[in-house]
Amino acid sequence: MPEKSKSNLNSSLEKSTIKKRFYLSKSFLGIFAVLIAFVSFVFGVYYFYKYQELRKNPNIEAQREAKKLAEKVSELMELPEDEIPTVAVVTDVEKLKGQPFFAKAKNEDRLLLYVKSQIAILYRPSTNKIINVLPFVNNNISVNNNDINNKDSLQNVEEEQINKTPKIAYYNGAGISGLAAQTEELVKRSYPNYETAVLRNATKQDYTNILVVDITGKYKKEAEELAKLFNTEVSDLPEGEIKPDSDILIIVGN
Repeated sequence: MPEKSKSNLNSSLEKSTIKKRFYLSKSFLGIFAVLIAFVSFVFGVYYFYKYQELRKNPNIEAQREAKKLAEKVSELMELPEDEIPTVAVVTDVEKLKGQPFFAKAKNEDRLLLYVKSQIAILYRPSTNKIINVLPFVNNNISVNNNDINNKDSLQNVEEEQINKTPKIAYYNGAGISGLAAQTEELVKRSYPNYETAVLRNATKQDYTNILVVDITGKYKKEAEELAKLFNTEVSDLPEGEIKPDSDILIIVGN
């Protein structure tokens, strides 16, 4: 074959190869672009769905975080299995001074409240340690689910903090030896965290029924529950009786 013909043939083959490579590259880029568009569409749909889900229920993410936190704490202690804790973040430990439960608290600690099971847990994520655990009475705390991971402060915990329980004074008003102590024991069975302020004889010894007196007004619900326990109603301090240094007074009659 003449050299000129060979040269023309080689040139044609080279051009054909270049064209094929070009078309292959163009096809590959087209397929790649379609894949990118498809993946972007899938992620777009996913995040749009998540966005709509969070708009309908803004507590979903908070509940997920609470579950994750509970899983970590469950490795350190046994937790209630039938409820998700309400969680709050300690952001200003100075405001919690003077409260025994938070004596060792630090900013960024987590407070887990199991309202149904009546357990409060102070947990420190930075060291993965439980700082404090305390059983509490339902009405002594109030944490709204919307305040989960509240970054402002622990203002969602009311003045009646979880570490506080009412102090009860027991007056024996029937003249029967040991009656006040027996009443204290009965109350402790139902409310083991209630503190006893004093056991003593009442000024009068002729009471015919049990009186429950709300002394400070700080524990109205507790006073009502105690009154129900003894099938009576909350009453005023009888005239002539000594006002005790307690939140609630129980005078035991015959």
